[in-house]
Amino acid sequence: MEEKDMDNILKYLVINVEETVGNRLLLLGIRPYASYKEGVKGEQEGLTFNCLSEKMNYEKVDIKVAGILQPPFEFNGTPIPVEFEELNGKVWQDWSNKGAVKLSVTAKSIKPVENKRIKIGGDKA
Repeated sequence: MEEKDMDNILKYLVINVEETVGNRLLLLGIRPYASYKEGVKGEQEGLTFNCLSEKMNYEKVDIKVAGILQPPFEFNGTPIPVEFEELNGKVWQDWSNKGAVKLSVTAKSIKPVENKRIKIGGDKA
């Protein structure tokens, strides 16, 4: 690798996103995201799911799912556990924020995690 290629070593990093953020997260909120071309906002491309990651010491992480305009399940704003399929990500530098290194995460799909409750001792009313 030449010295000029080392200027942006972040593009060579391989991130195991599932190991980094986890596959099961706590969904906090949903918002649409749009494409940008030459700084101009375009059409809505999908949804961004704002989640809490236990593996990242309960940091918030945004995960984008392209191609959906509405959530594939009911979400009323109350945090719920969710699972993502095919998580991918890359790191990048945010020069508008003092060069902070950020993680951009995408997924193929999202679904709520079923809460399976186990009754102990049966129903005793």
